[in-house]
Amino acid sequence: MKTVVILCTCSGIITEKIDWDTVRRLLENHPVRPVFMTDELACGFDSREHLITCLKQEQPDRVVVAACSPREHEGTFRALLKDAGINPYFLQMVNVREQVVWVTEDPVQAASKAARLLAAALNRVQRHEPLSERSVPVKTGVAVIGAGPAGMQAALTLAKAGREVTLIEKEPFIGGLPVRFEELFPNLDCGPCLLEPIMGELLHGSGSGRVSLLTMAGLTSVTGQFGNWNLTVRQRPRFINSALCIGCMECAAACPAQRPHPWNGSGNLSAVDAPFAGALPNLPYIDPESCLRLRGEECEACVSACPVEGSLDFADAGREITIQAGAIILATGSVEKQDVPPLFSGLDNVHTGYSFERLLAMNGPTGGELLTSVATIPRSLVIIHCAGSLDPSEAPYCSGTCCRAAIKFAHLAQLKASGIVVTRLVREQVIPGVEAGRQFHQDGSSVVRYAGMSSLTVSGSGADRRIVCNASGNGASAEMIVLMRPVTPGSGTSIITALLELDTDQAGFASQLHPLSGSCETSVKGIYLAGSCRGPDDIRAAFATGTAAAGLALSELVEGRDLVVDPQVAVVDATICAGCRTCIPLCPYKAISWNDREKISDISDILCRGCGTCVAACPSGAISGRGFTREMLRAELEGVLS
Repeated sequence: MKTVVILCTCSGIITEKIDWDTVRRLLENHPVRPVFMTDELACGFDSREHLITCLKQEQPDRVVVAACSPREHEGTFRALLKDAGINPYFLQMVNVREQVVWVTEDPVQAASKAARLLAAALNRVQRHEPLSERSVPVKTGVAVIGAGPAGMQAALTLAKAGREVTLIEKEPFIGGLPVRFEELFPNLDCGPCLLEPIMGELLHGSGSGRVSLLTMAGLTSVTGQFGNWNLTVRQRPRFINSALCIGCMECAAACPAQRPHPWNGSGNLSAVDAPFAGALPNLPYIDPESCLRLRGEECEACVSACPVEGSLDFADAGREITIQAGAIILATGSVEKQDVPPLFSGLDNVHTGYSFERLLAMNGPTGGELLTSVATIPRSLVIIHCAGSLDPSEAPYCSGTCCRAAIKFAHLAQLKASGIVVTRLVREQVIPGVEAGRQFHQDGSSVVRYAGMSSLTVSGSGADRRIVCNASGNGASAEMIVLMRPVTPGSGTSIITALLELDTDQAGFASQLHPLSGSCETSVKGIYLAGSCRGPDDIRAAFATGTAAAGLALSELVEGRDLVVDPQVAVVDATICAGCRTCIPLCPYKAISWNDREKISDISDILCRGCGTCVAACPSGAISGRGFTREMLRAELEGVLS
């Protein structure tokens, strides 16, 4: 085969160390007998037409380029070969700049090393096979799972860009956890007030026609791959006709049946109700376990009170919906653990961060007043940081947001209960941000260090006599105690990650492709992450990652442009595959599935990223990597070692 070798000087950077004439002499006896071309800057625009003309004249079967990193310019030279009428995969690049010039001081050694690398490339390129990319039509709609701040921001960003979005939320209302919080760190913004414009835009704004909101819905199955996902969603019955209901809540006022408030831990809601005034969508929902009529008893109270006939739909049985989407964004959020450690179990006036947040809220169990269980204003409050975080037995990681919440609680407690003595027991304290330092420079609380939950003791009882102490005996009166419990994955995260076959970290959060450079991507192409399903994070990060995940989907799924599939992927030889399935759990990109009809492993070229893990692991040698076959690699090694 006729082979051309393009030797780049890189504007003199390469030839400072490598004498190309010496390299030619070292390779003059190579069996391939290549044709050499030298170019001052082979990747440059000015060289392009000249090289194309030369390649057309020489009409080589294979091309080797000695220049810089393939990561930078392999695409450039493949395009060059394509324009010269040569299959672009008949190219082999040798990185002499980084791997020789920049690490080899002696010019003689540099020339010798470059010659060996070129000999390896000449051996290898003879075994290259003609490969071609294929185009796959894709759907550009996106399914977003979770309608908290991150999911809403992702959906809104996509809708504004003209994409069709299906927003799937397991609760009857959107907004996630922050819609339940009355003040958000650091500026004490009202959570519902902050989110209402975004929720309103989703439901009624200019892009709302492109957003299909499915509340009380959960994902049940997923098939397909990047660009062509098929999702099945089960939507529970609301028992409300959303096309007729005007959200007046007259039904809630008339309903005689009560149920525990799902947000507050105390107090009641009617069987047909909404958790707070202003919840969106502005529709009540009926709890089938509490509703007298749905339990088989005679009751017409809500029907009689409703001013719009037909708004209550007791025949609603829910439905199963099939969604087609090109990409999926996971935004299932995180929650604070609500169990109380044994040391504090059985004690009254002990709150987790979440329950204390609800206690302070105007739509909470006490109407926003800071009151004890006997409706008195507490005179002392102890807030315990890291109450389970940084603890190997519970959560060995930092929960990230609870220090900020603890400082906010100390500030708000002193506003709501004049004269209250607030003590914060601090193990570690993490409060990043300029606003944090300015807003809460002096929160009025005392700080006592402690070594961990096992070092704490509680003695005494009653309003003035209960004392929480550290191992050194330092402590404080604690009529009321707030435990900043660990932040853990949202309840839907484990279910959805299993359905999508996504990896999770040791804590159960969805694994990121890379914690720094790929924090909104997963190992499965076409599935992105937003918000705190990635790990503990605040509302600012939720909005930012929601936008980022939407941007990734927009950049990879473009209207009118098919998905181009790289042919350099792993393939299975059906005649050799023994059906052992060793490869399936090893694939980091979930590209391999079992073909039950043919009893072989099946590799999706859309999901495969050509890493070679399955090639190395296959005990029968049935899997090979296109562009990286065993024959190519052996020939390359022989060239280096000869």
